[in-house]
Amino acid sequence: MLTFAFGFVVVGVCQMFLLVFCANILARKALSTLVAVLVGIVLAVVGLILLAKIQYFSMVFVIVILIFIFRFKKIGWATAIVSPILAMLAMIMSDYLIIFTMNLLNKNYEDFLLNHSILYVLILIPLTFGFSFAINRFVPKIRENYLLVVLLVLTIILFYIFIYAGSLYNFPKAITSIYTLIFATFILAIALAFIIITKISQKQLEIQKQQLELAQLEEYTTRMESLYASMNMFRHDYINILASLQGYIAQGDKTILENYFKETIAPLKKTFEATEGEE
Repeated sequence: MLTFAFGFVVVGVCQMFLLVFCANILARKALSTLVAVLVGIVLAVVGLILLAKIQYFSMVFVIVILIFIFRFKKIGWATAIVSPILAMLAMIMSDYLIIFTMNLLNKNYEDFLLNHSILYVLILIPLTFGFSFAINRFVPKIRENYLLVVLLVLTIILFYIFIYAGSLYNFPKAITSIYTLIFATFILAIALAFIIITKISQKQLEIQKQQLELAQLEEYTTRMESLYASMNMFRHDYINILASLQGYIAQGDKTILENYFKETIAPLKKTFEATEGEE
């Protein structure tokens, strides 16, 4: 009985802290280390009490609390919801990996969990952190995907329906193993789908960026052509003005020069000033 209680406390506390720290990793460290530790302590105490009463369903309470903590830290709703759920899924996948290994070794998982809780925790921690870092590294843009939020919530609902149905009707281990396989496959399918969606989104962003750059290049080319045409026109007008001035100066007629300045050069100056004002 004492061994069972010790194993229960060790595993429960470990799971609560893992959930907090891995969720914080996936939320891009929205909480400082000190705050994460304090939150972990509070949730470990409250979570253990709930874990003794409602077992796995205590995790739902912990996830909800983490969501509101992240929202309090001004994190977007999608990230606040996705991060704790993904952290929980990382922990579940780690646990399933341990179960799978125990089955391969013909060992009893429940016995290993309660009688060798320290070893179980030492295996669970690196696996869960590994899955969390992998999710954070390879799928960086899923946090604000609301479709992912819906799918993850549905996944958690299905997972707890399986747990509840199994405990209610006392399903044999063979069926429970099938549920485990289905759940793991479903998680992998979601991960694969969103990796593909992320790649497609990145490709679309690249195409949009190329289109924008092309439009800017076309606009720049049009401006350069317009500038070149204006410079040619100015060059032509400048040559004509110089030729006319030379002729009027040679004639020595001041009146003609004044009229030419008023009729030709002064309007040209106003045209340049208007063009500069438009730019």
